[in-house]
Order: sequence, then structure tokens, then C-alpha cells
Amino acid sequence: MTTYAIGSVKGDYQSLLKLLEKIQFDPDNDNVWFAGNLVNEGPESLAVLRFVKSLGKKAVTVLGDQELRLLALAEGLERPTADDRLDDILKAPDRDELLKWLRRRPLVHHDSKLNFTLVHAGIPAEWSFSQALTFAYEVESALSQDNYAALLENRGQGQSRWHAKLRGWKRLNFIVNAYTLMKYCDAQGKLDFNAKGPADAQAEDLMPWYRLPDRPTAHLNIVFADEACFEDSAFPGIYPLSSQGGLSVLKLTAPPK
Repeated sequence: MTTYAIGSVKGDYQSLLKLLEKIQFDPDNDNVWFAGNLVNEGPESLAVLRFVKSLGKKAVTVLGDQELRLLALAEGLERPTADDRLDDILKAPDRDELLKWLRRRPLVHHDSKLNFTLVHAGIPAEWSFSQALTFAYEVESALSQDNYAALLENRGQGQSRWHAKLRGWKRLNFIVNAYTLMKYCDAQGKLDFNAKGPADAQAEDLMPWYRLPDRPTAHLNIVFADEACFEDSAFPGIYPLSSQGGLSVLKLTAPPK
């Protein structure tokens, strides 16, 4: 059995099929991890969602910011823009089933046998592994409840620093934004949600989140979607799936050394 990790698909169903054919993915024997942002930008977000959902337990999908945007649009909490390509999902006869399935996807997935951890954007440097799982569950639990729209309605990016005493929406917002939007931070761990592009083009006080020293999760092998286009040099335990030049895939057949 082989497990593959794939970066942001962004509604590009045809490229996904070609990639799976290229790696000879066999759903009877193989598993596939998706690093979030299955939808938007591309022309066939509905087909992507239906396909990934049809894989059942053979596929693991973590939530990205585009899944959260889709859920917010479905609830009328955000207005569509000219760049959105989500109408096919919002008008689909199986829309409610697909959205319910999405709401039950995790923010983080860990496989102890493979020794890999999957997220969409990253894990804050202040968190231990056990905290990362616990905090993710707080958001996952809120999204799985009948009143999940309250979380989406109260989303914001005002909280850019983690504090153990954070409560309420500020706490949940930081958790969900860290998992789905985090790219660069300063030496104190303050997140910059607007910074993107190559690491060497950032302000001197910013660095990729994974380069902050003394991370308690430095022992993990973290796979994530590189939405920033870091173009960074290799870093121990860090496996970015670039979105430049097509879909990225990583074979996770053995624990990395």
C-alpha cells in the first residue's frame, strides 16, 4: 500500500485525474492525502469534491481557507466575487451532502506509522503536538455542530498572536486562521496574513512559520500546501507541496530520515 500527499487542487479536476494516472494511483490498494483547498479557481470544483468524497476512507482531506469560504458563501455570510468559481457546488442537487461532508473534515491529520502530519498551512511555533491536536478539535467540533454558521459569521483576522488565555471567537479565529492561512511570522510568532511570495522577498523581520526556532513540533514531518510560494531551501521535517507549475505530489511510503 502506498500513500500519496497532493497539494491544493483548486477545482482543477482534469489535472488531478492526470496526476493520479501518472502516479498509477489504485484506490483499492493506495491512499491519498489532500492538503486542503480542493475548490475554487479551477472550473470543476464540484467534480473534485464529488470525486474525493467518493474515495471514502482511502482519502484524507484537511480543510483549507477555500473550503471555509465555500461554507460561508453557502450560508450567505460572504459575498461572491468575480474570482469565485463555486457556483457549480452551490447549485448542485447534492450540495447539502457535500457541504456536510466538508464540515466534518479535520484541520490536522497525523499518521504515526508513516510518521507524517498533514495540515493546509502550518502549525504555530508556540504549540506542542498535543496542543495542536486539541486546539484543532475545538474548531472541528464547532464546525460539526448544527450552529456551525456562528463560527463562520464571526471569522476575522484581527488575532495574529497566540495567547493561552485567548477565549471565545478570538481563540477559535486564531486556531482556524493558523491552520488555513499561516505563511509568514516575525521572531515573536506574530502572524502576517498578507505576506506571500518568495522568502527572500519578505521584510527582514518576517520568516516562514516553520523557521521560527525552538518549535515544539520540530520533531514532526509536516506536509502542507505551499500557498505562499516560499521558494525556500530545504528545511528538516518540512514538506511543502508547491502550487506553482501544476499539482504537487509526495510519496509517503516510508518514514523520512
